[in-house]
Order: sequence, then C-alpha cells, then structure tokens
Amino acid sequence: MELVLLRHAKAEECPPWISDEERNLTPKGRKKAQAAAKGLVKFLHDVDQLEIWSSHALRSVQTAQILAANFGGMEVKEYRYIYTGRLEEVMKELRQMRADAVVVVVGHEPHLGVWAKQLAGVTLPFKKCAAAGFKIDFEEELNIKLEWFASSKILAKLGEE
Repeated sequence: MELVLLRHAKAEECPPWISDEERNLTPKGRKKAQAAAKGLVKFLHDVDQLEIWSSHALRSVQTAQILAANFGGMEVKEYRYIYTGRLEEVMKELRQMRADAVVVVVGHEPHLGVWAKQLAGVTLPFKKCAAAGFKIDFEEELNIKLEWFASSKILAKLGEE
C-alpha cells in the first residue's frame, strides 16, 4: 500500500468572524496546489486503486479537489479525524483497504509532521503543498518505510516535465 501525506495549500488569514475550518485557499495557494498536483501525479504508481482523503477543513478540501481534478475529477472523501490529527483512525481505515491501494491524505501541520515521525521515525518539513510517500505493508508485522519526500517547488518542477 502506498500512503501519501500532502499538506494543504496557503489559505486566507482567519478573521474573527469565521472559524479556522472555513478558511479558503488564496489565489496564490490555488495556483501552488495546481502546480504541486501536476507533479504529484508523477509519484503515484497504481492510480486504479487511488483514493483521496481530506480533512473536512475547507482549505484541505479545496487542495484535495485540485488534486482530484488532475485524476479526472475523482471523489474526495472528507474525514474530521484528519483535521484533529488522529493517526490511529487513519491507520484503522487503511487496514481495511487492498494491499495495492494508493491513498493521498490532505491535511495539516503539525499533524502531518507528527505522523511522519510516528510512521517512519523521520522529521520532515511539511511546508504548504509538500508531500511524502510511504510504503505500508500490513502483512504479518506492520512495516512502514518512507519512499520519498518532495517540497512544493520540486513537485511543481516535476509537473513541468
């Protein structure tokens, strides 16, 4: 199984009259998400089994939808536990999937960084639109390995090729 953690793109500042969860992507954030999505397509292997999961926060959903559009407009599944940082819930869902599944989780810092440390013992700089790919094997003993990490700039460069 392949798991990709992707941080959402840049969102608007949070005025006092809206909740953090309602923040939209900025125009620059949308552009950066589009560029990163084009590059991320090159990292994903078996897209027949691809699922895109997102925090329910608007900025993550919008980032996930931009990614989904690069795969023909597939469905984005929203999970509140991604926003709240509950890795155990993510792992519970992943265990129920096929061994050849590819899941992209669009979420937030500091959770993505904490998850990378818990999953593979690595500290990664999850700036906006950065992504990390992990190979997960649930057979017999749980085995998780970091396969790659890319900043938004690297993803954008890959998308230009």
